[in-house]
Amino acid sequence: MGIVAICCIEFFLSFQFYRNEPEFPIELFKIDAVNAIFRDLLLASIFIFLRKHSTRVKQIAKNYSPIAIVALLWIGISLLIIHSLNLIFNVATLISVFTGVINNIFFVFLAGWLYTKWNNTLAKTIYFLTYFFTIFFFFSDTIYFFVTSSHIEKMVFDNLNSQSITSVIYTSDKLILLGILMCFSFLMLLFRTPGNLHHLPRKNTGVVILILICVAANLVNIATVAAYPRALIDNGFDEESAIEKSRNVSRDMLSSSVTVNLVREFLRNTEKHAAASQLHRYPFTEKETRLLSELDIAYDEKPALAAKPFPYEKVVVIVAESFHRDYLHFYNAKIPAEATQFLDGLLAKYPHSNYYYTANKPTTQGLNSMFLSQAIYTEDQSFENNATLFKTLEKNGYDTMFLEATSQYYNDEFRAYKKRFGMQTYRAKEALEKEGYVGSSGWGFHNDVMYEETIRLLEENRNNKVFIVTKTIDSHQPYPYCGFLPEDIPAAIKDQPNNLYLKAIYWENITLQKFFRDLEERKLLDDKTLVVVTSDHNPHPSQNDNYKRLTTEDMRISVAPIPLIFVSTNLQPFENFSSATYGSQIDFAPTLLGILGIASPPQFSGKNMLTIPPENSYAVGSCDETVYYWSSDYQIKTDMYSDKIEDPYEKALIHWVQDSYVRYFQTDTTAQ
Repeated sequence: MGIVAICCIEFFLSFQFYRNEPEFPIELFKIDAVNAIFRDLLLASIFIFLRKHSTRVKQIAKNYSPIAIVALLWIGISLLIIHSLNLIFNVATLISVFTGVINNIFFVFLAGWLYTKWNNTLAKTIYFLTYFFTIFFFFSDTIYFFVTSSHIEKMVFDNLNSQSITSVIYTSDKLILLGILMCFSFLMLLFRTPGNLHHLPRKNTGVVILILICVAANLVNIATVAAYPRALIDNGFDEESAIEKSRNVSRDMLSSSVTVNLVREFLRNTEKHAAASQLHRYPFTEKETRLLSELDIAYDEKPALAAKPFPYEKVVVIVAESFHRDYLHFYNAKIPAEATQFLDGLLAKYPHSNYYYTANKPTTQGLNSMFLSQAIYTEDQSFENNATLFKTLEKNGYDTMFLEATSQYYNDEFRAYKKRFGMQTYRAKEALEKEGYVGSSGWGFHNDVMYEETIRLLEENRNNKVFIVTKTIDSHQPYPYCGFLPEDIPAAIKDQPNNLYLKAIYWENITLQKFFRDLEERKLLDDKTLVVVTSDHNPHPSQNDNYKRLTTEDMRISVAPIPLIFVSTNLQPFENFSSATYGSQIDFAPTLLGILGIASPPQFSGKNMLTIPPENSYAVGSCDETVYYWSSDYQIKTDMYSDKIEDPYEKALIHWVQDSYVRYFQTDTTAQ
């Protein structure tokens, strides 16, 4: 009866989550329900086992109280990590917690067993010190986690100094630190050893059993980590598999031993390899300066403010996924007019660029170009006090927010984005679910939900300066999404061959139309509000083979034009802006800051598009090791690291792109 009740409850809860979908995702529904059922059965089995052997469990906990305390403490820390990361509590997570408990009590258990064997002062001292340092590592790691959302061993041996320790303590809540100190002191007082050791087993059986359990738990955990995503792929759930792989990065924090992590880092070579410290700048030659000038690039020029800057108090950036400029009928007659009627209307009415290019791809790289104004992307750009659009706006009084339609576990974005881009608030699928939104399927929550949440945040911040970036997912290739039933889609779209993505374009168009209508009805689109519509990058060229009727030749290049539209009831800064101006994503941050009357950080490599005449404008992009340049007079495509480049323009361009990257690390920020 219990099993039947569990099945009914979990199937009902999963059904409630997906019931509002136009096409009910039966397979995803079954995956979620079955996952929850197995989790509940495993928890029930553990509870029944502990209840059946409660007397024995209590006696073991009394005899080996330090081990029991460490086990319970790690369970508590695991629950804090799960809650903080919004980590889904399924079977894989439960197995990770159990494995973590075994791994983290191992050394304390071993010290306790030695004490029962030797029964002397030295053994008792070793037992206490092992208990002391294990809990000390636990608390230190927990403090570090709440500051950085990662394990302490990731950084401690590269940056262990008084400044780093002070910064962690300074950025932690003082009440939390006091509570941890009191809790630590209390746990030290709880250390107990059994008074009578004669009734305790002294054979090696206990250690052997623990080692076998430890090995078995880790093998099961490793097998689950590897097998479950593979099984999802085999059944056609590629996106769910990608989410699980990303979640496994967070689950590793639950299953791994903090002590082992620290020892491993201590024993291995800890020489720090920071690419930024190994780079250097070298001056441009007179010839290079002249060639760059012919390309309209002034390598040492700072982005100018707009001729009539206007300090919008609400800035919303809508970032569509993989959306090419030529998916709009305005630019491409192969797209039915019904598919993008509203978007075409925005282009006809509001300032926009017809030649705005992707600067890098895929998503994270494209966003990096937007928010860091850099064509080259590397992991080294994530460092404390790096210059970003979010941080610059925060310094000027804006609350900065990033809304993500997908799971926060994709590419570990929960931690990586906050560290790289520096937004004050990062909210993804898991956070939206906590707000009560339901029905996410495929990649994540759909456009209508994302726009509804954006409006809610604008309502909530009517009296505040706020910068919101809303990243949607429904136009992703493959697996584009359309939330309309077939009878609600115009015949010109529905009747076209290979219309899967065309329907997604129509969905983008209609949901955006509703978003702007809701803004106007709630009086949120006023003179102090600016909405920017753009994309993270153009689609991958190989994806366009599925939509030959929609594509143009320009859509088949690796780095291509994407939309850039500025919408407001006050267009004062755009009076002299021409749609013929070339630009790319590295120009996004300098342009937006220039509009607001805020100076760009010297690390930014882009320009303010509103201050550049069309005939002197250009776009620069990078994809893998290839650098692109576009203007009305030149088109350049060159390999950044080739030894066979002879064209002087290509050499000068590569030098400028690389110098902009090096300058990002070496510019003094103390005066900012």
